[in-house]
Amino acid sequence: MNTLDKIFLGAICIICAVALSFHTGKKVEEPENVEVRLEQPEFFLEDMPTKELVMQACEYYNIQHPEIVVAQSILETGYYRSKNCKVNNNLFGLYNSNKKDYYKFNHWTESVEAYYILVQYRYKEGDYYNWLQTIGYAEDSLYINKVKEIVKRHESDLN
Repeated sequence: MNTLDKIFLGAICIICAVALSFHTGKKVEEPENVEVRLEQPEFFLEDMPTKELVMQACEYYNIQHPEIVVAQSILETGYYRSKNCKVNNNLFGLYNSNKKDYYKFNHWTESVEAYYILVQYRYKEGDYYNWLQTIGYAEDSLYINKVKEIVKRHESDLN
């Protein structure tokens, strides 16, 4: 989905919310922190992700604890070399249990946006590592330790 499609979709959502509020008589709350940006950052032009580009995308999409999320992307993709990354542009191993297949994205930045929409929207506050463990983000019992190690290894780059 390109930028104009996203803007159009956002406008449609707003129109539908207004129409719904008129129809039901109930005020529909506007979503918080929604921002329409007409200028797009240069990382949208990059075909292959790097930890620096993923960090920029995390900041762009207001991802909380971006250093941990970038470390997750490194772990999930083997430093952006996995088939799921190269073919599906999926940086986080996001899995669609309804279709019993991994999500496929047109560009790797869509995977960062999907991480927020599918995973992080549930996070409120507290220790992010514990939260990932609590929601059962990964089946690997050592997943959190591996992510922590990557964060530690790339501390100067990711902060």
